[in-house]
Amino acid sequence: MALVVQKFGGTSVADPERMREVADHVARLQRAEWLVFVYPTWWSGLPAILKGWLDRVLVPGVGFVFNARGKVRPGLTHVRRIVGISTYGSPWFFTKLINDNGRRMLTRTLRVSTGLRARPTWLALYSMDSASDEDRTAFLDEIEQRMTELT
Repeated sequence: MALVVQKFGGTSVADPERMREVADHVARLQRAEWLVFVYPTWWSGLPAILKGWLDRVLVPGVGFVFNARGKVRPGLTHVRRIVGISTYGSPWFFTKLINDNGRRMLTRTLRVSTGLRARPTWLALYSMDSASDEDRTAFLDEIEQRMTELT
């Protein structure tokens, strides 16, 4: 299990309560070969609950480790694939214009924690606000087909 440390005025204090809260999540993450994130994109970023989960679980010793020389090294080298599935209220071109921060965080930044070994896959439905029933059904069918192909 990871040690979660909080800094208070220059001193470090371990927070045992926080360690207990995330122990199950850390154990599952350390066994996972795939990370699949399914969420709606709001204001070009991750939902607060997902961002908070990443902050609480990907702590030193889990998301990254320090080698004997004190250099940061990837902590999730066992992860082979990162899959993101998201819906966007905005059209594709607007999402690209504002950089799609959620996608970038999961497929680039999180991927660094895997030692760049994990292959990213991104599935998105753009303009969700104006999508028809047929569009949404086609997106669900695409998700099912792509996930089947990946396994």
